Amino acid sequence: MHRYADTIKHVLKDWPLAGLAVEPTPIYRLARLSSKLGREVFALREDMTGFGLGGNKVRKLDYLIGDALSKGTEVLITTSASSFSRNAAVAAKACGLELHVLLNGEPAEHNSLSRSFFEQFETKLHYVASNTPEGLARAQEELAANLHSSGRIVYEMPPGGSTEIGTLGYVHVFEQIARYTESTSTHFDNIVLATGSAGTQAGLAIGQCISGYPTRVIGIAISRPTEVQHKRVLQVALSTADSLGVPFDESTVLIDDRFLGEGYPIPSQESIEGVRLFAHTEGMLLDPVYGGKAAAWLIHAARVGELKENENTLFIHTGGNGGLFY
Repeated sequence: MHRYADTIKHVLKDWPLAGLAVEPTPIYRLARLSSKLGREVFALREDMTGFGLGGNKVRKLDYLIGDALSKGTEVLITTSASSFSRNAAVAAKACGLELHVLLNGEPAEHNSLSRSFFEQFETKLHYVASNTPEGLARAQEELAANLHSSGRIVYEMPPGGSTEIGTLGYVHVFEQIARYTESTSTHFDNIVLATGSAGTQAGLAIGQCISGYPTRVIGIAISRPTEVQHKRVLQVALSTADSLGVPFDESTVLIDDRFLGEGYPIPSQESIEGVRLFAHTEGMLLDPVYGGKAAAWLIHAARVGELKENENTLFIHTGGNGGLFY
């Protein structure tokens, strides 16, 4: 049998990890959903990464904080109240680091549960009155400069963590998928996931290219139309592949925006139905902004024959906390 996974392991061997995620996360067949859709569907439970709030952001933080610690970092900075920054709050505490998060607007404008979560982990929140991305960027630059001038070693992370380093988390996950195929002889013809900040899809596509595993990695857009998201994923994938010193096949970047709805963070009727079907058939909790939109695509593709009867499809549950923090 082809050893897809070993090629990925060799490429990643020198990149430091913080050791946050519990591995491997489960992969298993969704029997009742498969019966309902008439297609073979499996799930990769990335909501069960076993750290913080779980989900795909833990994978990115594993490499980002591993890199930060290797550089002697004391302080982390990121922006936005998101699943990334909330997991970063937990990771910072666990790794003995200080986290600063910059947020647009006033405290009262933010979800109270989210604010309480940050407080529990002693995250330093900075509210920026400008309410524009440019204003937030200026405030981050000023904060980083002030911390540097006080002698602190600072590591900055973008919202979502989709840098060349953070993206390695899903190159690593593709190794796990490949090992599952090698140990069970279950080949996945399609790998389906929600795509937002781009690093998750870019990492999987790079893993596919490194290993030569024949599949389609299909990103279901949750915030941007196809042409914009395609450019974003491709940019992240190319820069990450370059940092790894591996070739990248641009044709592996596949995006579908038919279930985008009104964009982020607004659920669509189809995503709500997708959440309901996964809950009713498998007792699996998806959120309507990320996983729900990917589920909506899966349901539609099965019904109209875009997924073939003889194919196995892997649905990646990227986490999302059931929409609690929106």
